[in-house]
Order: sequence, then C-alpha cells, then structure tokens
Amino acid sequence: MSFSAGTVGSLSVVWTRGRGCGELADLLASGESDRISGDPAEECIERRADLLVARKLPGNFDLVGVAVPIDLQPEMVTRVVAGVAGGPHSQLAAQVAARLAETLGVPAEIASAAGAEDDSGSAAGLLDQIGADLPSMGRRLIEVGGVAELAETLDEGALLVLGAPGGSWLRRWMLGPGARLRRTARAGAVVVRSAPDRVFRFMGEPVYVAPLRRANDTLLFHLERTLAVADQGRLVGLVRRERLMSAGEAAVGTVMEEAVSVRVDETITAAWKLAPEFGDDPIPVTDHEEYLVGGLLLPVA
Repeated sequence: MSFSAGTVGSLSVVWTRGRGCGELADLLASGESDRISGDPAEECIERRADLLVARKLPGNFDLVGVAVPIDLQPEMVTRVVAGVAGGPHSQLAAQVAARLAETLGVPAEIASAAGAEDDSGSAAGLLDQIGADLPSMGRRLIEVGGVAELAETLDEGALLVLGAPGGSWLRRWMLGPGARLRRTARAGAVVVRSAPDRVFRFMGEPVYVAPLRRANDTLLFHLERTLAVADQGRLVGLVRRERLMSAGEAAVGTVMEEAVSVRVDETITAAWKLAPEFGDDPIPVTDHEEYLVGGLLLPVA
C-alpha cells in the first residue's frame, strides 16, 4: 500500500475506537475521517479506504495499510521522524511521516540507524531510495545500536513513525526496545504496517451496456473496444466492438462472450493479468456475488 504525501489531494482514512485513533485519522486525512463500527474489511471496501487507524495491528488484515498511535501528543510535536530499516513497511512509514508533518506544519525527516561502519553504505542507500519520492523530507544517518538508541537522538518534540516489527508486536513493544522508545519519544509514536494495493482503492464507476440494448445504438454511445454487459446489476458477459459492428440491430446479448472480471478485493498485481485483454478499456470489477461494482483502468496512480 502506498500514497504520496503532498501529492494526494485527500485520503480516505477510517478508524476504530481507541485512544488517539480518531485524532490520528483526522491528521492523516487532512480533514474529516470516518469511524467504523462493523467488520473492518467490509467497511474499508465500502468506503474505499486508503488507510485504517486502529488501537492495535489487527491480525492478518491486509486490505489496506494500518497505522497505530502510541501515546500520541499532537500539541507537543515539533518534528516528525520516520525511522526506516529496510523492512517492507519503511516506505509507508516515510509517507505517513510526511503527511503528518504537512498537516501539523512542522519539518519532517527520514532517519536510519547503522550499527557498524560497514552498515553505513546500505543505510545511506536506503535513505536515498525511500526519500526519492519525498524530496521535501530531510535525511539523517545515525550510527547507533538500535531503534531505542535512535529515539534518544531525537528532539523532545519529535513524533516517531516506525514500520511494524516482525514476531509478536505487542511483546516487542511492551517488553523489548519499545518500552525505552515510549519513554524517549515524548510526543508519541505511530507504528504502521503496509498492505498490497487493492482494486477497490483505484476503481472508477462501472462502464457497461445492458444485454437487450441494440448493437448499433451501443456503438453510438460507447467507444470501448471491450465492454462489460450487465443485467440487473450482475455482470453477465463482455462484448467486443468488432462484434457489435457486424450485429446491426441485434441485441448485445446475442453477440456477447463469457464474462471476465477482477474481484473488488484483489490486488492490483492480479488485475494486471487482464491488461492484455482490455488494453485502454476499464476492467470490470465485481463483488463476490458477481455484481458489477466498478471499472479499473490500468495503469493506476
């Protein structure tokens, strides 16, 4: 999951009940966010959420990225620092840090810790890689022994944003280096976990024709070479422009072929498998009951 802070006009951020969750969600959304009370997966899809703010990292949930506030004190923040270590969530940590700094009107930087001299080159390369899309953020390489020591190099008003660690997150946070980190980062911390980009975040409105529509009329209103056919909301087939051109006044349903679609909760990577078949036309997006709920244009932003 990714977004570019400073380049996205607005983010769809949802949050669950918990200390600091609503406050962090509003900061990330740069405005109003939505609280959810039902099933997080269903509500994230329905609201087309970009990010979920929760009181803890929720199990195997990976529909959208997750951010967890820890002792968040926005009024104390004078700087936002993304602590990166090359894990799968470091990019999201930097993006969230940039977003928070933009909203709070404070500086932001990306910091990486190197434990030995031979680690410095890879850590510096990591800073360049992650910072390439975030030119407004400063970069800092610190030779320390770990995350807790990194926190001790920060200003008192620094808000630290970190990627989720492996293993038992709760155990590491409460009993491991995280215990020292909480005491040092007085403005609080945010732990993030990224997720693959999913279809529902990028789809547009569905583009389709009814099976009883005449072929020649369809040609007048649609320029797509491959078009979804839907009956009472359900995807029932596809129709090719070349078939329509030879069908005259016949119904679209008489020249359509088998339906092909991508599920609303599938990854963008999975959707790319259909790119050769649809080209510049929207790929039909369906829910798990075959209702047409959107259209996906590739490539996505």
